[in-house]
Amino acid sequence: MKRNRLSTILCITTAASLHAAEISHDVETSYNASAGARTNLGNSHNGDISEQNTHFQYVLGYAVPDRPIVRAGVAYDRFDFGLPRLAQVPNTLQSLNLVLGLDLKISDVLIRLETQPGFYGNFRDIGTRDFNAPVVIGLSWLVSKDLQWIGGISIDANRNFPVLGAIGVRWKVADRWVLNAVPPDPRLEFKATDDLTLFGGGHILGSTYRVDGEFGSSRGNRKLNHAVVDFTEFRVGGGLEWKINRFATLDMELGYMAYRDFDFHRADENFETKSGSLYGQVGVNWRF
Repeated sequence: MKRNRLSTILCITTAASLHAAEISHDVETSYNASAGARTNLGNSHNGDISEQNTHFQYVLGYAVPDRPIVRAGVAYDRFDFGLPRLAQVPNTLQSLNLVLGLDLKISDVLIRLETQPGFYGNFRDIGTRDFNAPVVIGLSWLVSKDLQWIGGISIDANRNFPVLGAIGVRWKVADRWVLNAVPPDPRLEFKATDDLTLFGGGHILGSTYRVDGEFGSSRGNRKLNHAVVDFTEFRVGGGLEWKINRFATLDMELGYMAYRDFDFHRADENFETKSGSLYGQVGVNWRF
């Protein structure tokens, strides 16, 4: 699966080549769904929650020789949850944000600086409270053509842990095998043909949102009005990437959603899964 959530808990990205074309376009689209998973719904009740997620992102890159690459675009994510009536969990979580950043090189290190200003909430009553501007700083050290060390920091003032960091490695172990152990989507890849790659690994999904001013009152828990919620999911699965042509790639994946959590950390409320569920995903990426 393409790393398709720039607002994930650990969004560690690799800076693009500084010898790219003067103007480039990167488009990501995906849809995934998971079956019902037993979840704590509040008031000592449990119930099944299913999920659908849609994602779109477009980023334009502008490169001038020997200068940083400027990146600018827009992204939209939406999570829809099927849940019992009056559950203290949002029916939907959405984000609509800009993607603004720079890719630059210092010695053998590639650096990505990026901010994602926009609105993050359940979009029932959009206002200034929903505005946020998470920041991502990614570093990539090209040791050789087969080995690349990657580190990064994600900063979000609304999150329970405002600063999170991680390190990873991308290592071409053999001619057709690549260990792409980079959060939030570590995986092992096998290049079956020039156009087909098989993979297996894990995913960390999620972001931080703010619900509307009537959310808690409508569910009998007024302290959840305007509350901030950290949404987190852990998945394991496998799939394929098929290079349709020199511009487009199709991703397909099946797996298991092992854990999901809605953490209203400022309101001291937490709703997490008691069991996992199966999920499936399909996506298309264009680069030109």
